[in-house]
Amino acid sequence: MKVSKKVWLCLLILILTSGTVWAGKYTAGLGAGMAPDYEGSEDYTAVPSLMFKGNYDSGRYFSLLGTNFMFNLVPSQTFSFGPALNYRMERDDVDNDRVDDMDKIDGAFEAGAFGGFNINNFILRLEMLTDVSDEHDGTLVKGTAGYRWQAMPALAITPTIFTTYADDDYMDTYFGVNAGNRGSSTLPNYEADGGMKDFGINVSAHYTPWQHWGVMGIMSYSSLLNDAKDSPIVDDEGDKGQMFFGLMGTYRWGP
Repeated sequence: MKVSKKVWLCLLILILTSGTVWAGKYTAGLGAGMAPDYEGSEDYTAVPSLMFKGNYDSGRYFSLLGTNFMFNLVPSQTFSFGPALNYRMERDDVDNDRVDDMDKIDGAFEAGAFGGFNINNFILRLEMLTDVSDEHDGTLVKGTAGYRWQAMPALAITPTIFTTYADDDYMDTYFGVNAGNRGSSTLPNYEADGGMKDFGINVSAHYTPWQHWGVMGIMSYSSLLNDAKDSPIVDDEGDKGQMFFGLMGTYRWGP
């Protein structure tokens, strides 16, 4: 069953509103970044960078980073578990002509859950998301491990490594080439099966020398693997190495 975008937007607002009734510490960030214009592309496009986080004394928190939202329901400083939402951008009007000639892939809403722990600033998290908008009908599982390093009182640096599993439906939608999605493209037929999709590293640095204001930078690099790497939209027309750069100003408030 297809769930409308308005329903998921209302759900997101409801969750955010339910979290903000508690007194907590909040951080909002806004800026710009550069990202591939489709997954597997060698061409880059400007994108907005957005962040909104709330942390509470109980250990509960919510985190909106880009198009990914997580809400920890567990009142613990060590363990976390809760719902996760994500919006996956559409693939349309890309720079590569042969990929652009393929049928458009609309934006997809994904919902699921995450769980993890944080012990002495060592972070481990597992997130599972499933398409609920009937766009790719697939499921992804992402594992993340990292460490939050307080390099200086005003500078926190968090390096993480991550890897993602994607099932057959996701891989066929975004990396497969067949009669059902080729459109007018001259790319050869290709069947993409499920498996480990990528492996990468992400580094974020948050510099807060002022009482409320700060600056955050994010850099991420991932390498597509297996059938994602071998797809014609990547191997022939794109690049298995995927990078993201983002810079934003941040504002903090709360006790």
